[in-house]
Amino acid sequence: MPDAAALPGWKVSMEPVAYPLEKAKAMGVGRCHDVAGQDSCAQVRFFGAAAFHQEDRPDISFIVQTYRDEETARAAYGTVWKAWKQWVPEARSVSAGDLGDQRDAVAGLSASVVKGSKGLMVQTRVGSVIMVSMAEAGPRTAMADSYMNRFAGVFAQRAGQAEAGERPSAGMTASAR
Repeated sequence: MPDAAALPGWKVSMEPVAYPLEKAKAMGVGRCHDVAGQDSCAQVRFFGAAAFHQEDRPDISFIVQTYRDEETARAAYGTVWKAWKQWVPEARSVSAGDLGDQRDAVAGLSASVVKGSKGLMVQTRVGSVIMVSMAEAGPRTAMADSYMNRFAGVFAQRAGQAEAGERPSAGMTASAR
């Protein structure tokens, strides 16, 4: 999970946490959705979340779901995307760049549905991990459609490092915001 060290200059809104799925759901951290009869958390082993804020910038948050293997994560990817992208009203596809093994991104309104607000969501799969990176901005906070790509890229790099058995060290520089 991205932490304060990975995002210098950002304040933590929700400390990075990760739990086995049932504990995450019991603690109110794990969010699962039914999508056309399919559970967005089917086969999830661990669920993690973190959130950050900074004055005059969009609020950002991160969700991670881990699976027993790459094939299971690949099979779950579409259902997870359908479940999460519904949280961006009036969503339209945008570029997620070249992140991970699979990727999708949308831009639309923030979940508040306030006129002029903006929501962005990027979902990426790296091996057996699916990550969702989100940003929300009010009407007076500018946010380009590609705003979350850098954050999602750091998230994907950290996941790749962990999958390789390395200590995750990828992060943003203070000037790369």
